[in-house]
Amino acid sequence: MRPLTLTLEGFHGVRDGMRRESVTLDLESLPVGLIALKGKNGAGKSTLMDNLHPYRIMPSHAAKLSVDAFSYWDHVSGPHAQKILEWDHANVRYRSTFAFRKPGKTNKAEYFLAWRDSAGLWQPFTAPDGTRSDGKADTYDRCVESVCGSLESFFTSVFSAQNRRPLASYNASEIKSLFAELLHIDHLRALSAKAGEVAKVLGGKLDAIQRELAALSQKREALTATERAIATDIESIAAARREREGLLATAQTLTQQRATLAAKQAESATVEARLRELEKQRGEINASLSRVASQAAELLRHLDERRAVLGKSVVTHEATLSQRARIEGAQAQCDQARLIIGREEARIQALQNDIAQLEPQQTVLTDASAALQGVHEQGQTKAALLATLQQQAAVIDQVPCTGHAMHASCPLLAQAREASSRAAEQRISIEQLRTNYRERKAVVETLTPVVAGLAPRRVALKEAADALSKARCDLQTATTLAARKPLLEAAAVALSEARTELAGVDAQRSKVTEHRDAETKRLESALQDIQTEVSRLSALDVSAAIAGLDRQMVANREASAALDARIEALIRQHATRETQRDAMTTELAGFDATRSRADLLSGEVAHWKLLAKGLGNDGLVALTIDDAGPALTQTVNDLLLACYGPRFTVEIRTQRELANGDLREGFEILVHDADNDSTKAVSVMSGGQKVWINECLTRGIALYLARHAGQPYGTLFSDESDGPLDPERKAQFMKMKREVLRQGGYEREFFISQTPDLLLEADAVIDVEAMAG
Repeated sequence: MRPLTLTLEGFHGVRDGMRRESVTLDLESLPVGLIALKGKNGAGKSTLMDNLHPYRIMPSHAAKLSVDAFSYWDHVSGPHAQKILEWDHANVRYRSTFAFRKPGKTNKAEYFLAWRDSAGLWQPFTAPDGTRSDGKADTYDRCVESVCGSLESFFTSVFSAQNRRPLASYNASEIKSLFAELLHIDHLRALSAKAGEVAKVLGGKLDAIQRELAALSQKREALTATERAIATDIESIAAARREREGLLATAQTLTQQRATLAAKQAESATVEARLRELEKQRGEINASLSRVASQAAELLRHLDERRAVLGKSVVTHEATLSQRARIEGAQAQCDQARLIIGREEARIQALQNDIAQLEPQQTVLTDASAALQGVHEQGQTKAALLATLQQQAAVIDQVPCTGHAMHASCPLLAQAREASSRAAEQRISIEQLRTNYRERKAVVETLTPVVAGLAPRRVALKEAADALSKARCDLQTATTLAARKPLLEAAAVALSEARTELAGVDAQRSKVTEHRDAETKRLESALQDIQTEVSRLSALDVSAAIAGLDRQMVANREASAALDARIEALIRQHATRETQRDAMTTELAGFDATRSRADLLSGEVAHWKLLAKGLGNDGLVALTIDDAGPALTQTVNDLLLACYGPRFTVEIRTQRELANGDLREGFEILVHDADNDSTKAVSVMSGGQKVWINECLTRGIALYLARHAGQPYGTLFSDESDGPLDPERKAQFMKMKREVLRQGGYEREFFISQTPDLLLEADAVIDVEAMAG
C-alpha cells in the first residue's frame, strides 16, 4: 500500500493545528526514502499520519486495533467533513472516500472504495467474494481487507502508531491469531471453525439421540418396575380374597353368638332394674363424699387463717416482753445521757472561747511571717545592689588621675561618682530594713508558741462535739424505750390470751379432720358394697355382651366392604399395568437401533472435533507459527546486528515448559544481553530498550511478510517511535529505518520525530507548520 494524495476537510487536527478547514497532500511526487513530517506539538502531524491509510481508524486515538474501538465523530467538526485518500497497491490505483454529514440531530457517515481502470475511469470496487462498496461501513471494511489484508496485520507490521500496544504484551491466543493472518493461514482457522460447527451440529443431534436413549432407558426401568408391580398386584388380590373369606367366617360365628345371648336377655329384666337403682345410689354417695371434703376444706382454711393471725400476735408480744430489761433500765440511761450532754456542752463552750481568742493572733502571726519574708527578700536584693555600686565607686580611687584637678570633673568617672552617691543612700535603706526585720522577727517569735495551742484545742473541740452527738442519740433511744414501759403488762396479758385461743383452734382443727376422715370411710365402705353387688348382678346381664357383638358385626361388615372395593381396585390396576407393559414393550423394540445410531454419531463427532483441533490454533496454525519463528527471529536479529551491534539478541519462544517438564503452547520474547551475559523478558527492560527491541520486532515482521508471506506493502509508517531513545540510539534508529527499506524493498517510510538531527537525515520533509493558513 502506497499513499499518493490525501485530502482532509473538517478535521479537528487540521482546524486547530493548521488554522484551516481543509488540507491536501501530494505524496506522489516525493522522493523515495525517508519522509519526515515536521512541526510542533499540536500542529496536526499525527492527524495527517493517522489518515495515510485506507482503514476506518486513526490508530493513535483508538483504544485497541478495531474499528469498534474508534469513532471519527470525535475528530470531525461542522456539518460536513470528508477524507479522500488515493493510494496504490499491486499496481492498481484506489481511492477511499469518507463522507461525514450532520444534517440534524443524527450523524451520517458513508465510506466508498473505488479503483481506476485502464481507461482512467473510477469504478466502484467489488471484492472477490462479491461484496460491493456501497457506502456502508461493513462492506467498505471487507473490500479494503480483501486488498490490503486485515487491519491488525497492517498496524502490527508496517504502521507504528503512537500509544501502540507492544508486541511483547500479546498473549498466546492473540499472537496465534495475528500470525495466522500474517502468514495467510487464517483459512486453516476458518476450516477449523467450520469443522467445529459440524461437530457442534452433529453433537446436537447426538444429544437428541442420547436424550432419546435416556428416555428409552428410563422406560426399560419403568417396564421392569411395571412387571414387578403386576406380580405384586396378583399376590395382593389373592391375599385380599383370602382375608375376605376369613371375615365371612368370622361374621357367621358372631351371628350365632348373638342369637344365643339374645335368648338369655329375656330372663334379666329384674337385674337391670336393680342395677339402675344401685347406679343411682352410687351417684348420691359420690356427691356426699364431695360435699364432706368441701366442707372440711373450708373449715380447715378458716382455722388456718386464724391460727396464722394468732401466731403473728404471739411473736409480737414475745418480742415486746424480750425487751423488758432494756425498757426498765432506760430511765437510768436517760439520766446518764443528760449528765454527759451538760458536761460536753460546757466543755465545747470553753474551747470555742479559747479558739476565738487565738484565731486573731494566728492572723497576726501569718501577716508578720509574710512581712518578715518580704523584708528578708528586699534586704538580699538591696545588699546585692550595694555590692555592685561599691564596685563601680571603687574605680575613683584606682584611676591614675587621682589627686589632680581634673579628677573631680573627669567625664569618664561620672558613672563611678553617681554609684558612690547611690551607695550611701543604699546603706541607709539597708539599715532601715534591718531594724524592721528585727521588729517583725520579735513579733513572730512571741506569737508562735501562743498560736501553737490552737490546733490541740480544735482537735479537743471536734472530740467534744462527737461525744455530745453520741450522748444525744443515746438519750433519744433511751427515751423511746422508756415510753414503752406501760406496754409490758398489756403484752403479757395479750400473750396469754393468744396462746389459749391458739390451743383451742388446734383442738377444733383436729375435730374437723377426725369427722371428715370418719365420714369419708363410711361413704367409701357403702360404695364398696354397691360395687360388689353390681359385679354380682352384671354376670347375669348380657346387654353389654350383645352390644359388643353388634359392634364387632358392624366392623366386620365394613371391613368386608373395604376388601371388596380393594379387590376391585387391584383388578383394575392390574389390567392398566398390563396395558402399559404391552405399550412400553412396543416402544422399546427400536432401542438397539437407536443405540447403534448414537455410537455412529459419537464417532463422527470425535473425528470432526479432532479435525477442528488439528486445523486450529493448537494444531497446524501452531506448527506453522513454530516453523516461521526461527526465520522471524533471524530477521529481527539481523536488524539488531546491522543497526545496533552484537549486544542484543532476540529469542522468540512459542512454547513454555510446565513444572512437570511438559511443553505447552505459549508466546514469550526474550532478549539476550551479551555485554551483561544475562537474559530477560522485554517487559522488564528499560523504556528506551523496550522501544528499540519492539521496533525491531515490528519491522522484522514487516520484512518477514515482504520476503515469505507475499504481502506487497510498499510504504512504512512510524509516529514518534524514537521518543525515549538517547542521541546515539536515535542515530542508530534512523540507520535501522534505511536498512529495513533496503532489505524489504520498500519505497518510502513516513515518520514523525521531534529530534532535529533525525529530520536532517530525512530524504524529504513535510513542514506541517508551513501549511498553516
